[in-house]
Amino acid sequence: MNFRSVYCRLLLLFCAAFADAPVHAQLWVDTVYSATKIANIHYGTATGFDGQPRQLYLDLFLPVCDSNLQVLPRPLALFIHGGAFLAGDKNDASIQSYCQNFAKRGYVTASVGYRLGFVSDDTAHYCNYPNYSCVFATDPLEWERAYFRGVQDVKGALRYLINHHAQYRIDTANVFLVGESAGAFLALGAALLDTLPEKPAGAYAQPAAPPPAAVSVVNSCAHNQGVSLSAPFPRPDLGSIDGNIEPSNIRYIIRGVGSIYGGMLGNLLALHRAGAHKPGIFQFHQPCDIIVPIDSGAILWGLSWCFTNGYNCQAISNTIQIYGSRQIQRWNTAHQYGYPMRSEFTTRNFPYSFLFGPGSCLDQINNPCHAYDDRALRERQMAEFFADLITTPSICALANAVDEPATRPTRLTIRPNPVGSWAVVAWRGATAASAILVDALGRVVWSGILHPGDNTLSLGHLAPGIYRLAVRSEADWLDTATLVHTP
Repeated sequence: MNFRSVYCRLLLLFCAAFADAPVHAQLWVDTVYSATKIANIHYGTATGFDGQPRQLYLDLFLPVCDSNLQVLPRPLALFIHGGAFLAGDKNDASIQSYCQNFAKRGYVTASVGYRLGFVSDDTAHYCNYPNYSCVFATDPLEWERAYFRGVQDVKGALRYLINHHAQYRIDTANVFLVGESAGAFLALGAALLDTLPEKPAGAYAQPAAPPPAAVSVVNSCAHNQGVSLSAPFPRPDLGSIDGNIEPSNIRYIIRGVGSIYGGMLGNLLALHRAGAHKPGIFQFHQPCDIIVPIDSGAILWGLSWCFTNGYNCQAISNTIQIYGSRQIQRWNTAHQYGYPMRSEFTTRNFPYSFLFGPGSCLDQINNPCHAYDDRALRERQMAEFFADLITTPSICALANAVDEPATRPTRLTIRPNPVGSWAVVAWRGATAASAILVDALGRVVWSGILHPGDNTLSLGHLAPGIYRLAVRSEADWLDTATLVHTP
């Protein structure tokens, strides 16, 4: 058996023990690494709502190990921006921050761009609020089609990264999807929409849609820019529930989903592909959310109320019924579906007031409920929830490992062990050797030289926990020992 195999097995054991030990950092929760970004990776091409091709890109973020460590496979987390399927971008600050922070926790992360837009209404809508008519679809089916295209794209981006798992050192058995708002619908959809009966009715072939009203929406709405409006829009069947971007035969497991003020178009918990893993679901939502109802109702329900009661605008029409986070939790509990779930809900309700009170229409201009109450808190809660689902023990290991004869006795011993403030490290090599001490997060906490014979090592500055001492003599790492540090 070669050294790398032995080391990885030992790493699994001492990381498991590490979980119960008092430590200075929580694996997969605390941001302990640095991160690097690879921008604008092209992962596929797909047809937009207007029948024209769309080029699809993602940004990738990688945790960085110390220079003398090699990278083991890491969990993968995809983060998906919101914007009502009409706006937003993979460069949204909140999503980029998520990617950076989770890469610093040890994940490979990606911010995913996807197809935006739907056919807007062919009726002119007037309101004394900018771009109000942009959210009017020509019929409710357009919402379903926009959602379904996004699900296909997220699945394609995931398969692209799975197909490149060796290049980016991705652990295909530990995949996570996280989205905000519309992105949360797509995260849940990409994870759970895996049987044909779950395909929305609107995603099948539909009659052609008339072009949007030229004056009211074309010049102001981002999703209509560059779209030809001279003829009705054909609406063919949108294809398989998986899309056709980056076909893959590599098996992967979605361990968890993060839904941040999102929901579903229907009950995706009830039907799940036979034998598929049921991912854990983390949810954050506020009851006063006027965009996505926390229970169930029409999308943009409260926004429509605010505009009709305060701006003398037409109510938003041609929307769809959706099911928010609290309804998803109810389904899981009532039907005993068995999805691990953590729901973080605030208590403020919408007061049905335009001017007065917390959560009123006017108050939500500066304090929106379709947003975080405390972003740092909710991110950490989600990281803690995900950490319990991950099966990968660590992201870094000793580099340049070579085969080690199974019969050669170790030349490295530690006494006493467990160790207090000081340890005697006996090195029986013929010459002095370089050594490093690595914690359970894969970080080098000490490096130095061991001379033949006994060497005294001070550990008083280190947190209690389990460490790995490795010694390099001649060309490669040859001797390792586990060290348990107690106060």
